[in-house]
Amino acid sequence: MVNRSPARIVCPKMPLLELALLTHSLVAHGQLDLGHLGHALAAPVHTLRAAASTRPGPEPFTYTSEARGGAVQWDPGAPATKATEKLLDLAEAIDDTRTDTTYSHSTRVRRKEGLYHFDCSGMLNWMLARVDKKALETLDRERPVAATYVRTIQKAPTTRARRGWQQVADIEDVEPGDLFSWRRPPNWPKGGNTGHVGIVIARPAPVAHIENAYLVRVIDSTRYKHQDDTRGPDETGFGMGTILFMTDDDRHPIGYAWHGADSSGFYRTDVAFGRIH
Repeated sequence: MVNRSPARIVCPKMPLLELALLTHSLVAHGQLDLGHLGHALAAPVHTLRAAASTRPGPEPFTYTSEARGGAVQWDPGAPATKATEKLLDLAEAIDDTRTDTTYSHSTRVRRKEGLYHFDCSGMLNWMLARVDKKALETLDRERPVAATYVRTIQKAPTTRARRGWQQVADIEDVEPGDLFSWRRPPNWPKGGNTGHVGIVIARPAPVAHIENAYLVRVIDSTRYKHQDDTRGPDETGFGMGTILFMTDDDRHPIGYAWHGADSSGFYRTDVAFGRIH
């Protein structure tokens, strides 16, 4: 198991907390470049509101109690297949040797130097090429993206493997080494990324105060941090964090919340958990 003085900004007519949340949302959705953040914050507030309105906000959680639980006691579980065990071993090796990790749409890896530059699907494509070529070939695309993983997993059977893939329909059956993937929400504007994908590193943990919600500890490559993230202040790329997944009453995943239990709601979309063989 992998272990692992600013300038004052005055914005009248808009609470500082609301501005902070709005700015974070714009950055996370790729609508605000951090390199031009100062210029953006100097712009009229209605300009920021107009940009944010191009993408719908999250659906609210259904809270079952006001009290939040303490720190999650993760169940380490066990890899379900030899292939998922190899995937976790490779992830641990990356974590132990990395010296330069960056989120990049162009995959560039120099293992001896500890250099790992890739995006979420680039990370998994590179890893599968080394631990399960059959599963990679089944993706049937020269450069698989997150939506490719969703489509492949959704087509896989749930009771056995086919062409290197098995779908895990019940979130409580997910084990470390399994993959998560989701498609960009259908009501979001076209363009940009197709979704997200990564590796589960502990069994999902139910959230006591949110109905049908589970926290999942993951490894992924991203620009933006999750809850309890291991990436440093200016670090992007490979790292670990916690995502919240919403399910229906049958424990089938129906959406995600990027910042785990710290999120204000969730985005409904196609979500799939898969297991390589």
